[in-house]
Amino acid sequence: MNNPSNNVTSESTILLTHRVGDGWRCMLVKQNGGIPSIIETAEVNQDESLESLIESHDPDQIFTVLSGAQSVCRTTTLPDVDQDQIVEALRLQAEARFLGTTPNHRRVMAPLDSAIGETNRVGLIIAWPEKQSVAVPTCLEDAHFVPDTVALAALLDGIRPTEPMLIANPLDGSVSLAISHANGAAIRATKEDNSSIDTFKSGLLSITRETAEIHNHSASFVDGLISALNAKLSSFTSDNPIVILPEIITEHAGTSLACCESSDDWWKSWGILVGCAIAATGSLESLTTLKLAAPEINPTFSEKVTQSLDSPKLSKQLVTAAVLCIVFGPALLSGLRLGLLDMLNPNISEQYALKIESKQEQIVYKELEKSAWPMSKLIADVTNHTPVGIDLESVRIDIGEPISVRGRALSADGKSAAELIAKYQESLQQTGIFKDVQFSYDTAGTYGDRDFDLWATVADPLRRPRLTQDDDFGVWTLAMRQDGIQPEELDPAVDVERAGNESSPLGTANVGEIPSSDPIPHAGDSRNDIDRPRNPRNGASSDNGTASRGETPNASGSPSSRVPEPLTIEQIGNMSADEIRIALKDVTEGLNHVGRDAEAKARLRSEMRMLLDQLKEVQN
Repeated sequence: MNNPSNNVTSESTILLTHRVGDGWRCMLVKQNGGIPSIIETAEVNQDESLESLIESHDPDQIFTVLSGAQSVCRTTTLPDVDQDQIVEALRLQAEARFLGTTPNHRRVMAPLDSAIGETNRVGLIIAWPEKQSVAVPTCLEDAHFVPDTVALAALLDGIRPTEPMLIANPLDGSVSLAISHANGAAIRATKEDNSSIDTFKSGLLSITRETAEIHNHSASFVDGLISALNAKLSSFTSDNPIVILPEIITEHAGTSLACCESSDDWWKSWGILVGCAIAATGSLESLTTLKLAAPEINPTFSEKVTQSLDSPKLSKQLVTAAVLCIVFGPALLSGLRLGLLDMLNPNISEQYALKIESKQEQIVYKELEKSAWPMSKLIADVTNHTPVGIDLESVRIDIGEPISVRGRALSADGKSAAELIAKYQESLQQTGIFKDVQFSYDTAGTYGDRDFDLWATVADPLRRPRLTQDDDFGVWTLAMRQDGIQPEELDPAVDVERAGNESSPLGTANVGEIPSSDPIPHAGDSRNDIDRPRNPRNGASSDNGTASRGETPNASGSPSSRVPEPLTIEQIGNMSADEIRIALKDVTEGLNHVGRDAEAKARLRSEMRMLLDQLKEVQN
């Protein structure tokens, strides 16, 4: 069993006290890293004086001598093996001899150093029974107690004198005896009759003889031992403790504790404290850890929990509780949650049904997103990204199939028809709505125009591309651009007033779709005789000097017919040279396909003459 240390460090100051009658003998020892040395010795007569001495010196540790009669001392022979093994063997010996009847704070043990030539080591076990009470002043209640048998062991450590070592107190009858023998040394602590000094001395001689004979000393050696001891006892009185130490012991002690004197009187007074000091500062410090009361320990919460879990009964209860929680815990927790939800949500069934219905609707909508396309949006996306100079003839959209666009490209804004078609492809690709955009176009016509076909896969029909103002023809129409009108210049109040004056909102919205009843103009007709265009859908208004993308022939996006639509004088007058050439081409093709329709043939020939006249004027 490991014993706690007495906390004496290499720089400690310790105070040793020994009660003698009504007074105290005190020794102050300094441990300075080398051999400890005696700083001061003093004798005080009262407990109050002892307390004042302690306060004045403020030692790091206090030791007080315990009478041998208060303790139980046992020695045992141990093999000379490693320190760990010998400590374990000594612990087993202590458990066997005391059977756990003494608490840890009142039991100490240590192996003594062997002398030269010995093959065994002596183990010392000391117990201080709790029934043995000692009256000590308050200032010594926290001190370490050192039995006087420990003082003998410290002085005897490694030395084997032929004379006995004796510490006895006539006042209480305590006796501590150490005698060398062939296997080491025997140390005993007992109590003798102290009714008179002579009776007490006779008892000392008797216990010495008994101990020597037990350890197989010869009769002649025992007689000489007793005769020498009897002569030394005659010089002691009943007032002071009896301390008999051989000269070899006192000489050797001077090498372990500095400032020791050599006179016999000094050793008789201070020899016990010298032995205790050597034990407290040397290899036998584990024998100096006896305490009057068990140390009070204030464990932390985690330490208390750990100590509680050491109990087998509590561990079984915790295991049972854990099993019950694992088995019934989830069901109980679910029941509590259900009860709480029922209390907080009385209509939870209806809410759950609505949640399920909403989930189902979301599933339907997601499936519709995969199988249904917003056709109007896709048509708007196709037309809105059409560059100026391209007229769409047809747009074909089938769900799940690539879109098909057919149209004609004219040179515009300094770009050829081929460049405009390539720009159209790039614009559709960048929207993110379409992918794999491909096109093909015919060879350039007489005036650089090209018919083309374009195909694209619909990647994300619901995507809403972000358009800048310049790219958004819904906000800034082609007519506004050609007239130089910016989007912010429009006055919303005018549109609202105009809409309020109409009998029906659709009338304003579809004003461009109302057919005109004006007669077809001829080449000889005067422009001043015509107040407005015959077909606003295909021609510009009377106050507009330029034609927009939707105001050229076939710009409505409907498939081109074999007979072109009629042209007014104002339309022809506003055409550029390239537009006149395109119109002449359409009129020429119309004459080839007009058949026997005399009226249409006459109209086309009249328009051809007006186009030729206008071309001459433009070229001049």
